[in-house]
Amino acid sequence: MSTSAQPLNYLEGFFPEGAFTDEHQLVQLRLLAKRLRLASLPQIHGMLAGGHASKQKGRGLDLDQLRQYLPGDDIRTIDWRVTARTQAPHTRVYKEERERPVVIVCDQRTPMFFGSQRSFKSVVAAQCAAIIAWAALDHGDRVGALVLGDQSEQDFRPKQRSQHVLQILQSINAFNHKLQQHQTVKNSLSNCLKKLHQGVKPGTSIYIISDFFDLDPNDKAALFNLKRHNHVVALQVYDALERTMPPPGMYAVTDGFNEGFLDTQSRQSQQAYQEAISVFQTGIEQTFKQLAIPHHQVNASDIPYMALKIALEQRGQI
Repeated sequence: MSTSAQPLNYLEGFFPEGAFTDEHQLVQLRLLAKRLRLASLPQIHGMLAGGHASKQKGRGLDLDQLRQYLPGDDIRTIDWRVTARTQAPHTRVYKEERERPVVIVCDQRTPMFFGSQRSFKSVVAAQCAAIIAWAALDHGDRVGALVLGDQSEQDFRPKQRSQHVLQILQSINAFNHKLQQHQTVKNSLSNCLKKLHQGVKPGTSIYIISDFFDLDPNDKAALFNLKRHNHVVALQVYDALERTMPPPGMYAVTDGFNEGFLDTQSRQSQQAYQEAISVFQTGIEQTFKQLAIPHHQVNASDIPYMALKIALEQRGQI
């Protein structure tokens, strides 16, 4: 076995192919998540949130100590009552306690229930969510999630407990296995973004994992409101067949239960397909670019680890 093939084989065990998730496999991804540094979490300026202590003492949420004023101290930190009582200038030194909650939006709606080569998009989205959750927990962050299904969603407030992450993964797995029921999609990404805006605290890192099939131009306002006070990252999971129609021919397709054929022999249908895909993808990319929201694409035909690693370790600031 060649040395170059070993890392690929190693990752194969963490990312098995398939149309449905495996809860045990999602839990095992914690071993792989330990390799990620989550450097993408921004340095949040101001008193917006807490969980990480600053390397320097400064104005934060909790009083660290009172001491005599020293040259160079911020005069705004002077405690005038103590100064008046002691007849010597005293300053307050604060301990900056910064919480950085991480909220993961995992799309498990019917349009994600598709795959042409390796895994379904819904499976890859679940794997990405699991890695982000475990990496954030190991980083010392509180982890929350919004699991989006066809008919409903499940909201998890950020908590810093392994059991809480397990509950999130159980929910993702349950929503994933409901996809075989072929329900009508009633939940929209627009409602999800509004719910996030109402529920997350400023300073939250939000990872939205979806194919963004229903991202609407009107969603720009909701995304803008989210980004104003949070670190937002968009992870677009796609399948290769969604980008390029295969060569002319008749292709057998299945949803795991039913079977049919895809006819790509018409040149007119091929051209129309490519134009529609181009318009769709360009719209998504322009939306995130205009809002300066990091946008990463994850190919469901590949092992998602490297794409996810780049997305998580990309530095950002608010």
